[in-house]
Formats: sequence, structure tokens, C-alpha cells
Amino acid sequence: MSAKGGSASGGKKYLSLFVLSMMAVAVNVSIASAEESRIPAGTNAEMRLKTQVELQADLKIKRAEREAEIKKLQAERVKVQAELKAGMETKREEVKANIAEKRAELKTQIQTKRAEIQAEIKATREEAKQKMEDLRVSIKEEKDAARAKIKETRIVGREKALERFDAAVERMNALKERVNAQINKLEVKGVDTAVAENFVATAETKLNDAKTKIVETHALFTVSTSELTESAKTTLRTLTKEIDTLLKETHRALNDAVKSLKDALKNKIIL
Repeated sequence: MSAKGGSASGGKKYLSLFVLSMMAVAVNVSIASAEESRIPAGTNAEMRLKTQVELQADLKIKRAEREAEIKKLQAERVKVQAELKAGMETKREEVKANIAEKRAELKTQIQTKRAEIQAEIKATREEAKQKMEDLRVSIKEEKDAARAKIKETRIVGREKALERFDAAVERMNALKERVNAQINKLEVKGVDTAVAENFVATAETKLNDAKTKIVETHALFTVSTSELTESAKTTLRTLTKEIDTLLKETHRALNDAVKSLKDALKNKIIL
């Protein structure tokens, strides 16, 4: 039987028990009235009292029987309520189990996709770093010492700019890992971490976008040891601004994740 069908059946059973209880009370009242009417009119006071006592004793027995029936019906009603509650709890647990299974599956898929993105970004970064190193080596071929010095200064400046971006990314990565560790810890304790996980997902998206733009910056810096063209300088300024914005948004999302975990933990304690 379906959950809906079971619920309907349980509801009908409960209603039937309630009706039977009301009928039992009505029967008690009817019995009392009927027994009272059995005393003949004109009976003297002594006989009337004796008859009334007997009738009351009889009525007491019958009332006790009815009360026993009512208690039995009430016990049955409690049983039905318990069955309904148990059915609802079972259904809730099944739904929770299904949701947990789907979340775990999606989490695995997301982690796999993130790993692929990280691998692609890392490979591109390594390639850009190698190009930068090749440029540094090429400076040794410069005959003019002054020009060689200028080119070396450019390379050093470009590397420092990239190192600054890398350091910011590493800070965000470290913060993200701490938040993820806290999510895993609280999730085991039954705390709802869904909101925090969404914030972390947003942070990862922003951080990956920042990494991609850093790779684009690498590409600009590794074209040659010559001074950047005006067009390249404009592109660099735009990329720098966008990277800074993305890193700030990453930090904000991770802070929101931390706040949501605190709120979720408070709700867990309150409940």
C-alpha cells in the first residue's frame, strides 16, 4: 500500500474509533434513563429506595463494562496514532536517506569536475611559468649589457606581480580548506551545512575565474622581454582590476559560509 493509501486507511480507522467512543457514551446515558424508568409508579419509598439501589448497582456494573469498552477503544486509537506516526517517521527517514544519497552523488560529481578544472589551470600555469623562465634564459643572449639589465628588471617586476597574485590565491585556498574542514566536521554531527556548501561553491567559482585571469596575465608577460604595448597595458590594468574583484568576492563568499555554519549550529542546539 502506498504512503497516501496507508494514511487514508489510518485516518478512516481513527474516525471509526472516535465514532464508537461517542456511541458508547450515548449508550451509558440511554441505559441510565431506561433503568430509571423501570421503577413502577406508586411504589412506596422503602421499596423505591431498594429498587433504586439495585438498579444503581446494576447500572454501575453496566457502566463499568462500557467504560472498559471505551478504554479498549481509546487504547486502539492510541495504537492507530502510533502506527500513523511510525509510518510518517519511516517515510521521512526514507526521504532523508534519498536526499542524502543524491547529495553525496552530486558532491562526488562536483568534486571530480573541480579537480579537472584545477588540473587544467595548473597545467596552463606551469606552461606560462616555463615561458617566463625561457625569457629569463634568453636575456643571456643580449649583447648590450644595459638592455640586458632593463629586460632583467622587467622580468623581475612581472614575476613579483604574479607572485603577489599567487600569494592572494594561496590565502583564499587555505581559507577555503578550513571552511570545508568545518563543514565536514559539522555535517557528521547532523548540522545542516547546505547553505555553507553553496557559499563555498560560489567562492570556488570566483577563485577559479581569478586563476584563469592570472593565467591570461602570464600570457601577456611571457610574449617577450620587450616593453608591453599600450594595448597590452590596458588589458593588464583590466585583468588586474578583475582579479582583485574576484579575490574579494571569493573572500566574502567564504566569510558568508562561516557565518551560515554558525547560524546552522545555533539552530541545531536550539532544536
